[in-house]
Amino acid sequence: MKKYSIYRGIDNEIEFKGLRGRYFYYAAGGAVGFIMTTLLLHIFGVPILFNIVFLGSGLVASYLIPTSYNKSHGRWGFDKLPVRSLQPKHIVRYKSIRSIVRLRTK
Repeated sequence: MKKYSIYRGIDNEIEFKGLRGRYFYYAAGGAVGFIMTTLLLHIFGVPILFNIVFLGSGLVASYLIPTSYNKSHGRWGFDKLPVRSLQPKHIVRYKSIRSIVRLRTK
């Protein structure tokens, strides 16, 4: 059986197969979620072929999506995406520049 080592130094994030830190936990959580969903579908009587296809595609997606986010956004970029959408696109000024200058000079 092949052994895979998980690299982690002091104050470093966990890294496994190129997934770093939170992306590793997102992938692991997605995999566990798909496994539990497949078990529930099997209990409710969904055909086994559908369960196998659902589980396989879910496990592949739970690895590929965090890997692509890791490559495109970097170490902290995925956490900054919601904040970027809250930033204003432009600054709106309702007063004219003359009125602002007059108020400052008096």
